[in-house]
Amino acid sequence: MARGTTRQAASHSRRGFHAAADESGMALVLTLLIVTLVAVVVLELNYLMRVEVHASTNFRDGIRSYYLAKSGITVVKELLSRNVQEFEELKNTLLAGGTHTLSIGEGSATVRVIDEGGKINVNALISDISSTQPAAGALLRQGPQRSQPGDAQAVSPWIQITEDLFQRLGIDPTLVGGLIDWIDLDDVPTGAGGAESNYYRGLEKPYKARNAAMETIAELRLIRGFTDEALMKLGARRVGGIVDPATNLYLTSLPLPQGGSWRINLNTAPPALLASLTREVGQFADAIVQLRKQHRIEKISDLQQLGISGQALEDFQNLGTLTSQYYAIEARGSVGDMVKQITSLIQIGSDQANQILSWRVY
Repeated sequence: MARGTTRQAASHSRRGFHAAADESGMALVLTLLIVTLVAVVVLELNYLMRVEVHASTNFRDGIRSYYLAKSGITVVKELLSRNVQEFEELKNTLLAGGTHTLSIGEGSATVRVIDEGGKINVNALISDISSTQPAAGALLRQGPQRSQPGDAQAVSPWIQITEDLFQRLGIDPTLVGGLIDWIDLDDVPTGAGGAESNYYRGLEKPYKARNAAMETIAELRLIRGFTDEALMKLGARRVGGIVDPATNLYLTSLPLPQGGSWRINLNTAPPALLASLTREVGQFADAIVQLRKQHRIEKISDLQQLGISGQALEDFQNLGTLTSQYYAIEARGSVGDMVKQITSLIQIGSDQANQILSWRVY
């Protein structure tokens, strides 16, 4: 009887021990689960906090970068409009295509100047955009020729120059017809590469030819034949993954003076463009570049020391100049990981001094 009682007591004791062990195990599992959930929440909050701090830092640095770039534009604009002897060397460096970087606090501003006067003005391809007379495109179909003084309806000399330049750069010269058709007033395509509104209306995303002076060189992307390949042959670079026509080296889009004509700045024009100005002077382009590396050309008559005379010298006098009014300024502000770039087109030395014509932020 006693042994039976002892066995029952032992059995009850074992069951009580197992129950306590089960409860302890459950508590441990719950504790581990709670600790895991708390750790996940803490890590997530930590991640969100770091993201917020990083975003705030980038936002702050982005604003600082923008104002550094904006300050670079302002400084260069004032530098170009004033003659300060202490900064003359810097001014000449920038006009020669060089860059200058200025460290400011934790950031820096890098500036570069592009003389738009050293390019062909697309709006000069027709003699008078507002004229109701036959456009240059119609005259081009009769064959290009140099305009003569007093011949109001003569084809613009810049057509033949642009065609020659395109050939030198490996670009189809018939694309000049598309440039003419984009700005002339008629609806008759110019040559094999021409295209008027009828062509553009037939595209997947239709639009019309401007039929007026080009307002910005970015319009090149809208003109038939000016693909990324053609733009890159013109020296255009990729900005933000897109080939930007504004970065090309040979074409620009600027207002023409009333009753005036376009002239190329011989001090800044690229060698290929210098070679295209006249058939006679092509062989002297490299010599002109070497001369202006030594010093800026002050008088066109200085070219005579290179053996340029006769018709070639006359062409330079008619088509060239030694100063500019229009400049594109590229300014890049950098702070930390953030970079902002501003490209501004300015006009200097006119009745509207220091006028900003365009402003683009990248």
